[in-house]
Amino acid sequence: MKKHNFSFDLTGLNTYTDEVGGLLLSESIVKAQTPSLVYIQAGVKGTQAINLLSSSISIGDGGCGWDNTANQSGTTFTQRNLATKLYKYQETLCPTSLRDYWAGMFLNNPASNEELPFEEQIAALKVKEIQKFVETKVWMATTGTDGYDGFYHTISTGTTGVVAVVGATVPANNTMLTCVDEVISACPEAIRQDDDLIVFMSPANYNNYVVNLRTANYFHFSPEEAGEEFITFHPATNIRVVGVPGLTGSNRIVLGKSSEFVIGVGLMDDTERLDMWYSRDNDEVRLQGQFNLASNIAFPENFVTNNLA
Repeated sequence: MKKHNFSFDLTGLNTYTDEVGGLLLSESIVKAQTPSLVYIQAGVKGTQAINLLSSSISIGDGGCGWDNTANQSGTTFTQRNLATKLYKYQETLCPTSLRDYWAGMFLNNPASNEELPFEEQIAALKVKEIQKFVETKVWMATTGTDGYDGFYHTISTGTTGVVAVVGATVPANNTMLTCVDEVISACPEAIRQDDDLIVFMSPANYNNYVVNLRTANYFHFSPEEAGEEFITFHPATNIRVVGVPGLTGSNRIVLGKSSEFVIGVGLMDDTERLDMWYSRDNDEVRLQGQFNLASNIAFPENFVTNNLA
């Protein structure tokens, strides 16, 4: 079998680019697996604050007067930063290089590079590739390389407030229920009854989790399809358990509120789009796109990790 590399991409579109270029980039970023499950803060450029509101309330005995010593209620505004990284990709495609191969039959004008066959299929493939990139970065980005830490590094004992399981069980196909029970047991009481708690783990560990459910005879807790993803509610809880590609190869398990996993993107800027055009100067189709991306958590004290590598 021969593999031919034409440096191909969805770059060869004029009116097609104008119609859906921006939508393709949005789909690439926001519909990656983890971003589809957490909070998206759009319009972020450079570093932007996550504005947080918290409060405490103190209730004392009723009666007349105003007792400042007894009234200890308070409302607090705090901030955590989303320090975005601007990513860019550029590629070129020469449609006429297809002439001598099976794809050449789809060229309307084999002597011209102004038209690109299979443009929708190529665009869909490019979306999936960008989604993989985004999924990895929101978890595994590092300050040294990307200018921000992904969830893997932020939800760790290195972040003040994050709760770590002591003596965490190593994930295996017969220990996954225990692994999830451990992070749930360490969950702060203040959020234990919230309805958006979620446990993230690698796809491999999620598969082991499903095996553990089956061998424990919890058949009625089998995964349910939610859109394109499979999500399981941990037995006797309202806590979702999800396997995400961003944690591939890791035994890290984290629990938190889905609304407090924050991903920062641009997307409100019209320049953040997939541009595909025919370059007359170079007689080739070109693709270019760039986007901002960052991730952080809102309240570290509401997150739990087994802190395994």
